[in-house]
Amino acid sequence: MNRETKNQVYSKAKEMMIAGESWDKIMEETRLRQKDLKRIQMTEIDPKF
Repeated sequence: MNRETKNQVYSKAKEMMIAGESWDKIMEETRLRQKDLKRIQMTEIDPKF
């Protein structure tokens, strides 16, 4: 996965998390691991709230 695609996938996952989608649906659509989703949540979403 190249850098542009990775950034797009991460931003899509972030948007889906903020929208309240389930983790299973996010993992299915973005093909990210749960570990990656937790990292996105810890570093980018939680500090803002």
